[in-house]
Amino acid sequence: MPFPAFDPAQHNSPEFTRYAAVHANPKGPGDARPTAEQIIRDEGLNGKLIEKTILITGCSSGIGIETVRALKLTGARIFATVRDLEKGKKALSDILEPRKVELSHLNLNSLASVRKFAAEFLAASNNQLNILINNAGIMSCPKGTTEDGFKLQVGTCHLAHFLLFQLVKPALLASTRPNFHSRVVSVASMAHRYFPLKFDNFQLRHGEYHPEHAYAKDPVLAATRKTPEQGAATTVWAAVAHAWEGREVCI
Repeated sequence: MPFPAFDPAQHNSPEFTRYAAVHANPKGPGDARPTAEQIIRDEGLNGKLIEKTILITGCSSGIGIETVRALKLTGARIFATVRDLEKGKKALSDILEPRKVELSHLNLNSLASVRKFAAEFLAASNNQLNILINNAGIMSCPKGTTEDGFKLQVGTCHLAHFLLFQLVKPALLASTRPNFHSRVVSVASMAHRYFPLKFDNFQLRHGEYHPEHAYAKDPVLAATRKTPEQGAATTVWAAVAHAWEGREVCI
């Protein structure tokens, strides 16, 4: 069943409203809205997650990079996936460190690649996973299909992440603890609200193709007018904030 939508009336305590005022009056990129690293500082998590393992997809650009940078401050072991290893190495060159922040190849356009990566990850992490962040995605791309024949955006953004989750779910369940339940964060946009979802044409094989229409059917990337550092804040907040311990919601 779908997660319940975020209801401000039910989340009106200080731990949920800390950043409400600055979001109520945004002033553009670089304003008072928090960055991902500020979330870590505000939660008092610098060096506090040393024994945890985090897996993040889509780490070679945008908020993926900043999500990795912020979560590195916690001391957790981070597995960052990218489709292009050379691009990923350039993007994260200053923070890559063996057994601290490690780069892995994952092509979400291929379910075979997902299976291969999952097996390698579970072996490397000794079947430990405390936080999974499904961050990778594509949008407004030309019409096309994945290697497995699915609509490009549905296959890449949703089906591949769904398979990845299923493959690592045993590790998530085994790693959960009473004081820190394992978490899954799926990054999404609101574009799907602007076009109706037609299950009889889910692959968009009939009618005119619009990249934005296709993207709206499968939201993944957060498209907000913030700096990448600010844009990654919601992801990091959902991943580590104490306020979300034991909860599930769409925010």
